[in-house]
Amino acid sequence: MSGRAQATALLLVDLQGDFLERPGLVPDRDTLCANAARLVEAMRQRGIPVVHAHTVVRADGSDRMPHWKRCGIWECVEGTRGVRPPPPLAPLPGELVLRKRYFSAFADRRLDAWLREQGVSHLVVAGVYLHSCVRATVLDAYERGHDVSVVDDAVGSTEPLHAELTRAYLATRAAAFHCTDEIILRLDGRAGATAPHARRLPVAVIGGTPRPGDGRRQFIHDNPCRSGDVLAEVPLGAAVEIEAAAAAGEELRAPWARAAPVTRAERLERWALELDARRDLLTDLIVREVAKPRRFATEEVARAVAHVRSAAGLARDPSRMTQPVAPGVSATRRPLGIVGLVTPWNNPLAIAVGKIAPALAFGNGVILKPAPQAAAVALAILDSLDRCDVPPGVVNAVCGDAEAARALCHEPRVAAISVTGSWSTGRAVAAYCAEALKPLQAELGGNNAAIVLGDADLEAVVPGLVRNAFCFAGQRCTAVRRFIVERRVAARFEALAREAMAALVNGEPDDPSTEVGPLISVAKRDRVLATVGNAIAAGARLVAGGDVPRGLAHGAWMAPTLLSDVNPRSQIAQEETFAPVAVVLPAAGVEEALAIANGVPQGLLLSVHTTDERARARVLEAAEAGIVQLTSGPLAVHPLAPFGGWKASGLGPPEHGIWDAEFYGRVQAVYVDPTC
Repeated sequence: MSGRAQATALLLVDLQGDFLERPGLVPDRDTLCANAARLVEAMRQRGIPVVHAHTVVRADGSDRMPHWKRCGIWECVEGTRGVRPPPPLAPLPGELVLRKRYFSAFADRRLDAWLREQGVSHLVVAGVYLHSCVRATVLDAYERGHDVSVVDDAVGSTEPLHAELTRAYLATRAAAFHCTDEIILRLDGRAGATAPHARRLPVAVIGGTPRPGDGRRQFIHDNPCRSGDVLAEVPLGAAVEIEAAAAAGEELRAPWARAAPVTRAERLERWALELDARRDLLTDLIVREVAKPRRFATEEVARAVAHVRSAAGLARDPSRMTQPVAPGVSATRRPLGIVGLVTPWNNPLAIAVGKIAPALAFGNGVILKPAPQAAAVALAILDSLDRCDVPPGVVNAVCGDAEAARALCHEPRVAAISVTGSWSTGRAVAAYCAEALKPLQAELGGNNAAIVLGDADLEAVVPGLVRNAFCFAGQRCTAVRRFIVERRVAARFEALAREAMAALVNGEPDDPSTEVGPLISVAKRDRVLATVGNAIAAGARLVAGGDVPRGLAHGAWMAPTLLSDVNPRSQIAQEETFAPVAVVLPAAGVEEALAIANGVPQGLLLSVHTTDERARARVLEAAEAGIVQLTSGPLAVHPLAPFGGWKASGLGPPEHGIWDAEFYGRVQAVYVDPTC
């Protein structure tokens, strides 16, 4: 691709309102459109032509596809809003706009002729859906001899399993897959370029040895607090590193698996002491890498230590390893083998450690694939293990993005996958695991609700709820996103919430007084601001926030934002923003409040705030959530309690405490002669 910009064109397929609004789109509409818009802007700035392929149906519907007629689908009808792309993706005068009825953009014969006239040999494709129209377009381009690149983070699908099979099929035959940033770097001939003064991390640590990432695709980790300040260059590993980690783990983990559980417990206890001794260093690293306010980074280190001690307790408990069933019959838990762990950036230490420790307790090997933003924390975790007599190669790490996660899931020597991430990430990983028939444990976030009834002590309750919603910029899966408030006290709730929000300290994460801090990136902040703007345009009322705080425009800060007059079925209420954004949803009483609380795809956490014991009992009975809070104080997730969501918030057994045994140990029934 480098040096061939004049022979390149960008083709956008079906980025139209009706297609983008279909439920279950992965990635979500805002993320997909933001990446596509960034790509379009980059192409136009470089003078690279942009082509738009749109599905258009006549007003009378006579040319709808046969299956649309059978299913009663009326979409992309000419003259309607749904046929148009979002404004940032709209064609400019002079750009070619194709019209199609079925799947491939090449159905419009003008495309072939135009590509020949322009001398285009390299076609960059983005749009929806990967499993259908994008696939058909790519195969037709391949048949015509074009070099095709598919923009991995700017193509979407409503059928994740079908999409992943399509990606694997196309990648081995007809197209290369690159993310938006890599496409732009390659157009400028800067693929593999490095930023001056940035830390250059290894691409992997395998068998205790760091591997350099020279020549690899790079994730440039910008400082959330300082736009343009590059914290690190993170090489993005792929199948070759995953294969090497799996080979090393298979060879080196056997002695660990054979070790007595009490021996594994002793090593884990040493690890807990080592992490505790590094408390200040790890806190500093979390603050720097992900801009988590110091007070919460300190809590995260303590939670990580608690998770290791919990896992050591499991290894020391004989009943967790072997249980008698009947005379001559017992059930024992054996190691799975090598477990693949996919972890996020928002709790980079506690979540990764909370998965590694129980995996080790049951004799497994580990391949850790951290989020690129948290790669430095992952490397610090491996360094701490080196001092605790855990054999090198039992835990390996590979830095990477979605490509590395796919390779981890497809690696045949990886026996199971545990992932913490977004709903879209979970759906994609679930598709990979389904294809390979691998066990999956997935914690996929939440769109959490707090029910506040009219008898609650609002002056006591509201400040804590506000902190729960907005601290660490709402970048916690347990943050409250929806305040479901009994209608008769909703106005008072809003007034108190506005006061409490004004009292929150939004500033530099290293300041001990800071409670909010910036979002992980400017791009994320801008997407959230756009989502809030769309909600307001659709009728929501801004109670507070909705902008960049004064004096904090130099990074990814966003003011805590509260919206009211929101339709419970709207996007802002149905989807997790993972940002300092919450909505107020009035309800007539506990039954309507429960209907609203349960009326979302997610089900991680639900709290209720009332003095009415019958109302509390009713919430406990009907809550569709893995965690229910019946107290009005702040929620502190206990390291020994089960942590897992219902519905789209989780798959597989919950994490932590004795429940870790359900995932990290494979049950084996053992029959012996009871007379022996």
